[in-house]
Amino acid sequence: MLRAVADTHALIWYIFGDSRLSTTAQNTIAQIASSGDQVAFSSITLAEIVYLSEKGRISPLTLERLLASVDTTDVVLLEVAFTAIFR
Repeated sequence: MLRAVADTHALIWYIFGDSRLSTTAQNTIAQIASSGDQVAFSSITLAEIVYLSEKGRISPLTLERLLASVDTTDVVLLEVAFTAIFR
């Protein structure tokens, strides 16, 4: 079950164990993982990571690391489609 949604920076900080991710966010993700649930991130995050990497603002390993983390049997991070519905 999806229990939270992470933005791009929180996701990057999480996969690199960066201290800029708040203790509350770290604990929340850990609790979600331990319960077997998932944290969603938007597919637009993948495009943003490519952009930030190309601009030299984040590690070029970020996309590779994120894709490796979602390609496991115990997936904590789950990509969700970026869609818009206009009414």
